[in-house]
Amino acid sequence: MKVKNIWFIFLILILSLALTSSLLGQQGRGRGRVRGTVQDDAGNPIEGVKIVAEHLQYKTTFESNSDKKGSWAIAGLGTGYFRITASKEGYGTVYHEMKVSQFSKKNPSVDFTLKKVQVVPLNMPAIQDESAVAVFDEGNLLFEKENYSEAIAKFEEFLSKNPSVYQVYINIGNCYREMGEYDKALEAYQKILDKVKTEERTREDKEMEARALANIGQTYIKQGDLEKANEFLKLAVDIFPEDETLAFNVGEIYFKQGAIDEAIEYYKIAIKIKDTWSPPYRQLGYAYLNKGEYELAVDALKKFLEVAPDDPQAETIRNLIPKLEGLIKK
Repeated sequence: MKVKNIWFIFLILILSLALTSSLLGQQGRGRGRVRGTVQDDAGNPIEGVKIVAEHLQYKTTFESNSDKKGSWAIAGLGTGYFRITASKEGYGTVYHEMKVSQFSKKNPSVDFTLKKVQVVPLNMPAIQDESAVAVFDEGNLLFEKENYSEAIAKFEEFLSKNPSVYQVYINIGNCYREMGEYDKALEAYQKILDKVKTEERTREDKEMEARALANIGQTYIKQGDLEKANEFLKLAVDIFPEDETLAFNVGEIYFKQGAIDEAIEYYKIAIKIKDTWSPPYRQLGYAYLNKGEYELAVDALKKFLEVAPDDPQAETIRNLIPKLEGLIKK
């Protein structure tokens, strides 16, 4: 009987270990469900947007895609804080952070508005040839319509008539990047860097160099190489520290790598450059929250609400602040 009891206890232990291992593998998973919509600036639904939900503690990810009505849903989420990201080629990537409860019958809806990737005006010399300008404008229009191959043809046609206007390589590189032809994109951006390497660089030269470096960084982000992206984005900020978006992007890279102190540094730089721009305040708040510095997190998030009271994430942050203030009192 004793032998049987020993084997029974041993079997229970084995089963317990197996169950524990299984539960560890399920961290971040559960019965929770989140849904929402995706639309463009005009309020039109966007189909085929990739939605990724990442548990911020366990890094467990879940994926979905928006349908013809722009609707999406993700199930199987555990309780905790998630980052919900919406991305599609030709649009700027956006995300939303929220707490999900697997015991709630209805977690808050997450509705995204994606903006088309805009063609940034270049500091180009004045072009007298109106037909050439028309060709350049056609290229920009084709880019906005995601006809990247045709846009490249127009930009190259323009360049053949105006070979000194090297800034167009930014446009060409952006087309190749959106097409997923990353080597060609990097080659185009490198041509910008080669052109501005002079002993007496002007402010415009430095700006173009920074923009080329930033686009190289974004290309590496597309490829999933965050370390390489960080290298070029940081260099871009050092060369042209007047652009708040560059500083913010570097902060985002550091944040995703878990280098919170460095992320905080660059969010603050972005705020210093443009203190009326809301995203750095929001991310600064999340960075302090990540460190457990709740007072600083509350200060940053309140500033975010002050600057952008109607932001899509404003309601979530309004609900988060009292909870953080409760932690401060404890």
